[in-house]
Order: sequence, then C-alpha cells, then structure tokens
Amino acid sequence: MTSSPKISDVSFISDFVSKYQKGMEMTYTIDGKSRESEFNKKMGSVAIILFHKGLNKFLLVRQFRPAVFVGHVSRLPENEGKDFNEIDWNNYDPELGFTMELCAGLIDKEGLTPAEIASEEVAEECGYRVDPEDLLHITTFIVGAHQSGSLHEGGGNVHDGEVITKVFLTPEEALAIARPETHAVVKGPPGVLFAMQWWFFILNPDRKGLIASPPSDYKFIPHNPKPISNVQFTTDFDKKKYGYNPKRMTFTMHGITRSWDLALCPDTATCIMVDMTKRQLILLQKLRPPVFIGKCRAMEENIGKSLDEIDFSSYDANMAYTLEPAVTKVPQHDDPRKFIRIAVKHLGYDLPETDFQLKGKCIPGIGQSGDTQFIYAVDVSKARICEKEEDEDIEEVRIGFNDLASLYTQHRLGAPTTYYAIGFVLDQLLERHTL
Repeated sequence: MTSSPKISDVSFISDFVSKYQKGMEMTYTIDGKSRESEFNKKMGSVAIILFHKGLNKFLLVRQFRPAVFVGHVSRLPENEGKDFNEIDWNNYDPELGFTMELCAGLIDKEGLTPAEIASEEVAEECGYRVDPEDLLHITTFIVGAHQSGSLHEGGGNVHDGEVITKVFLTPEEALAIARPETHAVVKGPPGVLFAMQWWFFILNPDRKGLIASPPSDYKFIPHNPKPISNVQFTTDFDKKKYGYNPKRMTFTMHGITRSWDLALCPDTATCIMVDMTKRQLILLQKLRPPVFIGKCRAMEENIGKSLDEIDFSSYDANMAYTLEPAVTKVPQHDDPRKFIRIAVKHLGYDLPETDFQLKGKCIPGIGQSGDTQFIYAVDVSKARICEKEEDEDIEEVRIGFNDLASLYTQHRLGAPTTYYAIGFVLDQLLERHTL
C-alpha cells in the first residue's frame, strides 16, 4: 500500500465564497401551500469505469479527500463537541482521508460534452488517451438528492488540492466488491459499488440478455405529481435551521499548501427492501425540490443561466420526483442497523434488527460532505404490518422482479443506491426464494 504523506498547518474558516458549493434556501408553492427547502448548489460530474485489457485489471484512482479525513477525525469520541480549530489534526494519519474511486471530474468546462470532459479526466488523472466516441454511456444518476440535486458529485481538481495515484484491481478483487461473501466495504463513493456490480452483471451470460432485451417495457412515471411554482432563492438564511455549516479547510501536504471547501453531513443508512413472496422490489417515490432545480439547471437552454433567470414553472412536475430505497440519518456513534429498522417500521413494516443484512458500506460524500452510508437488505414478506407514518411527499412503489431489467435502463431515477438496489435483485435474487 502507498504510504500516506503527513498533513500539517490545518485551519478552517467559515466566511468564504466557493465556486464548488453554495448554500441556498428555496421557497416555492406546491398544492397551494407555501414551502421551503435548503440545498447546496453544486456542479454535475462524470465518472468512468476503466478496464486495462493488456493488464486484465480495472483502473481506479486513490485520492486524499479532505472532507473524508475531517469527517472521520471530527466524529471521534475525543473530538466530540470541539470546534474544528481546537482539534490537533497533525496527530491523525492522513490515510483516514484516502479513498478509492472511479476516475471522475466536474462538468465545469463550457462548450464540452460530458464525454469530452470524461476523456480529458482519463488523460489528466490516469495518463491514458481515450477518444470521447469510444466511451459507452451507462447511466445518469442523481447524487445528493436530499441536498444538492447535482447530476453526480465532484469537488476540485489537481490544482485545488487533489492528491491522485493510480490503483489497479484484479477481476477477482473487483468481483469481491460486486458480489461479496458477506458485504462490500468500499472506501469510496457508491458509484464504485454500482460500477463493479454493473460490469459483472452485464458480462454475466445468464443476465446480459435481460438488459439487451428486457422482458417488459416497464417505465417509472411518478404518480400524482404536483407542479412546483413561485420558486425563489436566497443565500441569506438561518443555516443552523438545516444543520448546514460550510467550512474552508487549509492544510499542507507534500510541502504544498492547499485549500478545500467542505459541508459535512451526518452518516446515513439505506435499505434494499424486497418482498420475496410476491417477487417485488420496494422503492419510494419522493418529492425532491432540489433535484427539480438540478434537472432544470442541466437543461441545454439553461446552461450558463443564473437560478433567477430560469422559468421553473415551465418544466414538467415529474422532474421533481425520485425513486429511492429507504434511507435515514444515523446519529454519531450509534448503530445504523437500529435506525434503518426504525425507518422501515415507519413505512409500515415491523421486523427484528437481526433480519437486516448488511450488504455494503461506502462514502457518498467524498467531495464535500464526508459522510458514510451503510447499505442493508431486508425481506418484508414476513414483517408484521404496522401503522405507518404518513408523509405526503413519499409514496411506496412496488416493482415486480420481471420489470426491473427495463427499469435499470431508465436514467435519472435517483441516487446510485437506486441502481445498486435494482442490480442487486437482478444479479443475485432472480433464482432465489430467500434473501
């Protein structure tokens, strides 16, 4: 393993202007009611699965991610309640902040297509020339659906503090991520889980035909979407109300002083809910106003426009809805299994904690939020049906296993874990009767 460099001269400020993030509050009207929501305005990004045919290995990148380092160290028991500038960061191994990721980069170059940006990133980060037309577009998912609504997450470049080296994985090592014996632990974003799952699922002769010719033409269309109107934005809001606390970190590594913008978020747990008796995957249709804003921003006619210049009322209400697994925040130092069980119970399914199987662990917030996500799976067919908490913004959607191949090909459904959940069923549960 590559040894980690030392980190020193760490400091933080809260008063700064960032080109990578911008905390905003939006007010809007839906169903005749005035509402508000906070989101962190970010850029979209691209990520690329690279396979070196000559070496017969996958190529990923190892990076130092300040948000991951700060998130981990600040949550340690000895630092609980401390201001960031009170923590002796020099005492902690920078290895805590290194991740393993797909080659990726921000969509921040005007006039270039995502494929052209992806081609540049492969050259810059990995040293290989890949023509844009040789890239296969797999899917587009929404990162940070609850906050940013960006179409994939990123943060910075080599000149802004990235420390990047290449990492090669054998097919056996990658397969252990896609189909682990117990659960996959990826010190990187959920896109790595999805990418490896996709690779081995697509190349599996028993499954490949499912995507090429799905057995059904199922397509998710949001049920009873409600138009969003009277959208307004402000950057002058009480950030404590939402727990939004951005920081700019300055640090020295390899003798070079760098800065990085952070907005830490709490850890989360998510759950792949299946009904093995009825052969259905259970996802949640959710109203996500920040996703609506992000999708509108990404429209070709809005590139380069400020938010106030976009007529949001002219866009399809369906764009505000995502399809997601159940997810919940996990308090610091607590058991994620306990909290995902509570979240599933709120949906009307009462199951013992022991029924929740850990399937994966990853870091969604590599760029700015530094949070870890625990991925569980549970069979609700034997659950005690209990009273569920009503939420007008959330609706249960059951999709038959037979329809999942078609759903897998639909873009912009939700977060990477949405596609991971679909792929998990297609790859591992179609011929099984128990989870």
